[in-house]
Amino acid sequence: MKRNILTAILACAALIVSCNPGEKELANYVYQERNIVSIAFEHQIGDAVITSLDETSGLVEVKLAVDYIDNLKAVSISSLVIAYGATASVGRGDTMDLTESIPTIRVTSQSGQTRVYKIEVTPFVEDFAGNYAITGSVLIGGLGGDDGWGWGTMGMGAPEERSWCWDKNGYGPAANYDNYLEIAMTAINDDGSTEGTCVNYGGADGKHWNCIIYKADMNLVTDVHKYYRVIPIGQSTWKRDYSTNTITFTSAEGVQTTCSIFTGTVVVSATHNKSFDVPNQALGFAIKGDYTWDDSLLYTDYQKFGVAARYCFLMVNKVDAIPAASKVIGDEGEIDIPGDNPGDNPGDNPGDNPGDNPGDNPGDNPGDNPGDNPGGQTEDTYSGTYKVTNLKVLGGVGSTGIVEVKDKSWMWNSSVNKEYDNLLVVDMKGGTVDYQAGADGAYWDYILVADKNKLGTGDMDLSHNFGRLPHSQVSLSVDASTGVATINGSVTAQVCPPGTYPLSVGWASANAQVTIPEGSVGLVFQCDIMPDSEYEWDAAWAYTDFERFALRPFYYVMIFAKQE
Repeated sequence: MKRNILTAILACAALIVSCNPGEKELANYVYQERNIVSIAFEHQIGDAVITSLDETSGLVEVKLAVDYIDNLKAVSISSLVIAYGATASVGRGDTMDLTESIPTIRVTSQSGQTRVYKIEVTPFVEDFAGNYAITGSVLIGGLGGDDGWGWGTMGMGAPEERSWCWDKNGYGPAANYDNYLEIAMTAINDDGSTEGTCVNYGGADGKHWNCIIYKADMNLVTDVHKYYRVIPIGQSTWKRDYSTNTITFTSAEGVQTTCSIFTGTVVVSATHNKSFDVPNQALGFAIKGDYTWDDSLLYTDYQKFGVAARYCFLMVNKVDAIPAASKVIGDEGEIDIPGDNPGDNPGDNPGDNPGDNPGDNPGDNPGDNPGDNPGGQTEDTYSGTYKVTNLKVLGGVGSTGIVEVKDKSWMWNSSVNKEYDNLLVVDMKGGTVDYQAGADGAYWDYILVADKNKLGTGDMDLSHNFGRLPHSQVSLSVDASTGVATINGSVTAQVCPPGTYPLSVGWASANAQVTIPEGSVGLVFQCDIMPDSEYEWDAAWAYTDFERFALRPFYYVMIFAKQE
């Protein structure tokens, strides 16, 4: 009996030992391992392709910018990773002679077994460098989920689609289609990325698309440079990251746009069978539009391509040379948006901060007074009923244009549109003014939405600057000598009859002009900026709509058309 028990115990012990063969196999495998895991040479482009052909041989395929390597007989190894415990005939920091007929690296395992890797070099040529003709473009935009159920695709060629959306004076999207890009490579970086210069020529006619979109039936005109000025006019720089297969353009002002190169068929939505073909190559830029639901614009071309933009594809065709007559930098012509400035980039982090938080109080005599008794108007001149036509803001250090509030719809909720049918009833003899809600019975709530508040404090109530007019009948007086109106005893505004008036803020290098049309009157309110003590400045906010409206608004202009 005792013998049987002892036999059973010994059998169990043997079973336990036999159940762990993997550990021995793993140790033996590591002991014999002799692979190159990764390798990088100086001026290598992309990752090396490493293949273990058999027990004793292997292949390392690398792409090198040989023209940038000083001595191919002594090419530096930037990094080398081999199997654990193994040794190699070279190491990181060593050099190799790549002019040999068969340059090799020998890797020896802990057990003494070897594998010899042949190094095969392919000279790198930056295929992005060269000359390109711009031949067309495709825009994609609209509301809906990522499957694109509500998206629209606009393939613009000659003639242009949706011609009613664009400029009629030769500066619509087709203005780009005789333009050329001159791409040159200037350097290869240590990380394998390449960089160079780009010149965007305006072609023989010297015209570039002015990036303006219209919706005539709603009197909407919008500057969409922030979406579609994907390659700067004139000279810029570019950088190609081979690890992500992207190319980033940087303008002289520091504005960056990133694209990828597309060929063949681009699938917009596989679910809904939306796609388009690329004749040669396309530079595809992802765009972050405003996807806020707005019933008044739903499914319109204006909403899809002027508000809820998603992608811009620029069709290009590589050519041997650019015609001399087409090497004209050119321009975008006269961009006629009343009060809007196409040069201001409202996007995030467009470049260095020119103001470096100057901190001066723009309230202290910020610039030219647009009123200085404009026209010597008599009191009865202003009596009557007026309707809001424009609401404009000049704001932001370095701003050279005044923008329409509703054109920046992504900064507000849909209530901003409710302000545009409101009425102003002026009774100069009675000394009253009544700011009334329009047909919709509502006012703008003056709230900048939380996701655009870079301070992270949620919705921002900006009524202290943009809600100056009381929503009721209050007292009104106008100084005939200065044109300054006093509303409700404390609110002041400059009254401007038809004409053009300069607005400027000297310390902030901000300036613009505002035009009051015939049959209209303007009220110019001087805004209060947020004190520097209430926030910590971030250079990424320079030139953004957040700076323009929330931090440093300078003037708010309300324009009213007199009703019959």
